[in-house]
Formats: sequence, structure tokens, C-alpha cells
Amino acid sequence: MSLLRNRRGQIHTIEAVFAAFLLLSSLSLIQVTQNSLEESAGNLATTAYNLLISLDSDGYLANAVENQNWTGLKSAVQSLLAPTVWFNLTVFDENMTALNDVPICSGSAVADEVVVVNYVCASAARNYAVYIIRLQLSVVN
Repeated sequence: MSLLRNRRGQIHTIEAVFAAFLLLSSLSLIQVTQNSLEESAGNLATTAYNLLISLDSDGYLANAVENQNWTGLKSAVQSLLAPTVWFNLTVFDENMTALNDVPICSGSAVADEVVVVNYVCASAARNYAVYIIRLQLSVVN
């Protein structure tokens, strides 16, 4: 009879079981979040390569660099990316000297993790030149 009257002990035991369940479930969620961050970095790198390949497929990328059409290049990159993706693009010559004198970006970086991709682009014009395009991407939180 005294066990039926002492309900506080039973309630504390039930609370302890729920607390343990909550703690274990939160620990399992932390690992899932870390895996999704690694996957998003891989997806950003793939997105960056696909974007540069699609711009270079019809010669637009080399043509924009040769004509120093930085605003057109910025507009083209913005149109191919989601609004939640930050980007910064820098164009280098074969000596790794930056060619763009104005920033080609969508603002300042707002995330801690930035994916950097380098892409080699060659012009098809008479004065053959090789350019290195560095594209940095990050997801805006």
C-alpha cells in the first residue's frame, strides 16, 4: 500500500527515463547535422564547377574576360545561382595576377564555410590566353 501512496518516486523515475531519451535523441541529431554540412560543401563545389563549365561551354567566359565585361559576368553568375548562395569570382592571368579591378561578388561573406574552386579557361581568339577563374561559394544562413 505504501508504494501506491508514494507517487513522487514513480514520477521521478518516469522523468529520468524521458530525460535520458531526450539526451540520446539530441546526440544523434548532432551527427546528422555535421554530415549534412559536409554534403552541402560537396554540393557547393559541384555547383561551382557546373556553373563555370556552363558559362565556358559557348565561349562566354573567355569572351567576358577578354572584353573585361565584369558586370555582365556578375549578372551571368547571379542568374545561375540561387539567391541564398553567396559568391565571389576573381579572374587571374597565367602569372596569377588578378585581372578584374572591380569585385565580382554578391556582397560580403556571411557564413563560416566557403568552398573555393579554381577553373582554367582558355580564349579561342587570335591572341591565345589562359585564365584561371577562382569562384568562391557559400550558403547564406
